[in-house]
Amino acid sequence: MRRLRFGVIAVLFGLGTVFAIAPLSRSQPRLDPNTDSAGNPLPGSSISCAPIAEKRQELGCYVLAHPVLGALPTGSSLAWHLDAFANLAAAEAARGQHSTVAEAFDRVWLLTIAAPDWRPTAGGEHVATVGPLPLDSVVARYAAFYLASTFRPGFSSFAHAHPGPEAWFILTGEQCLETPEGRISGRAGDGVVIRGDLPMVVRSTGSDIRRNFTLVLHDAAKPVTARVDHWKPAGLCGS
Repeated sequence: MRRLRFGVIAVLFGLGTVFAIAPLSRSQPRLDPNTDSAGNPLPGSSISCAPIAEKRQELGCYVLAHPVLGALPTGSSLAWHLDAFANLAAAEAARGQHSTVAEAFDRVWLLTIAAPDWRPTAGGEHVATVGPLPLDSVVARYAAFYLASTFRPGFSSFAHAHPGPEAWFILTGEQCLETPEGRISGRAGDGVVIRGDLPMVVRSTGSDIRRNFTLVLHDAAKPVTARVDHWKPAGLCGS
């Protein structure tokens, strides 16, 4: 993006001639997609995601909730459901066994882990079902780590992994996920799921701001995120 700096009009009184100095162009400083306007690292880039209560700007990665769900069935298919409600009371009234109520992107959401055909008992707008969620081992207590993120195109996370499946639902923009098994692209309206313990880097692509929800379904006895040093991305999603 370029901004014009208007030239100065000079008058030579002796000759009565007016010269207009040609406008000079100056490049707009390019914003680092991984920093805020003050140059500080955005949550979710080089530092952990921040609690939603500490949100001070639109950009960044914010923790909506981190409830412990208990045991989940591994022999049946599970999915992540996203339903929007008019207010908190309506969302609370429609809760299922493994539901969480959260506010994000100017709406009230009911986030639920349940069978693929599950629906709330009362009202709401069913926005998406993302799954199936691959649960490959028996875990005594699962926890659901819910995030809401907003990033500029070009943002790239650090290399990391989770001890359980991760899923995204993309509201706006596009993203590219690089893992040792290849790349996975997604855009607005898509749900994306990967298995646990898979190293990854997530990058915002395209030309629009990326807004998305993220779920990490993990063993509650383990840290939700671990940095990865034994694998380096090859730049499959750009640089």
